[in-house]
Amino acid sequence: MKPVDIYFLHHSGFVLELEKVILVFDYYLDPLKRLEERLEKTDKPVYFFVSHVHGDHFNRAIRSFEDRASGYFLHRDCSLTLGNQSILHVMDVGDEVKDGPLTVHMYGSTDAGGSYMVEAEGLRIFHAGDLNWWHWAGEGDEDNREARDWFFRELSCIREKEVDIAFLPVDARQQVAREWGVKAYLHHFAASLLVPMHAFGQRWVPSYEFRWLFPDQTMWIPKEDGDHVRREL
Repeated sequence: MKPVDIYFLHHSGFVLELEKVILVFDYYLDPLKRLEERLEKTDKPVYFFVSHVHGDHFNRAIRSFEDRASGYFLHRDCSLTLGNQSILHVMDVGDEVKDGPLTVHMYGSTDAGGSYMVEAEGLRIFHAGDLNWWHWAGEGDEDNREARDWFFRELSCIREKEVDIAFLPVDARQQVAREWGVKAYLHHFAASLLVPMHAFGQRWVPSYEFRWLFPDQTMWIPKEDGDHVRREL
C-alpha cells in the first residue's frame, strides 16, 4: 500500500502526488492554486496530461510550469510551444510512451481527443477525459444509439481490467443518463478508487440504484475546488 494525495483543481482537473512524482491531469483552472502550493513544497518531477483541446480541459498556461516539468503529454489536437520541445509528447489514440518512471497509453474518447492510462510507482491510473456514454434527451434515438455503440466500442479497447484510480465523467446535464457511463465502466472494469469529474452542475450524489449495484465501491467525491484526500492504494 502506498499513500496517494489527490487534489481537485476544477472540473476535470486533478493533481496526484505519489511518493516520487506528481501527475497533473486536464489543468483548466486552479482557483486555490493547489498546484503552485505543492510545487513550492517539493522538488518531485511533475508530469502534465491533456486529454483534448476543449477549453474546459486544456489551458496553455501549463507552459508556465515548464521550469518544473519533466514531461507534457498532449493529444494531437492540442498545440503547445515550449522552450524545451523534447519534453513534449504529442500522442494519438493507441500510442504508448515510456518516460522515466511512467508508462503512458492513450485510449480513445467519445468526443474530442483521448483518455489516459498511466502506470507509475506500481499504480495504474485511468483519466477518461471526455470518454463517456453521452446520451442526451434532446437528441434523436438514432444519434443516441450511435453514441452508445461508440462508447462500448471504446471500452472494448481498454486492456487493463483493474485500475487503482479511475477518474470518470458524471455530467449533470445528462439528467437521467448521468450515471450510465460510470455504471457501464464499473460493470466491465474494477477500480480501487472511483473519482467522479466533469460535473457541469450540481455535485454528483450516487443514486440508490448505483449504490445497490456497487455497494462496495470506494469513492471520493470532491465537494469544491481545492479539495484534498489522502488514500492508501
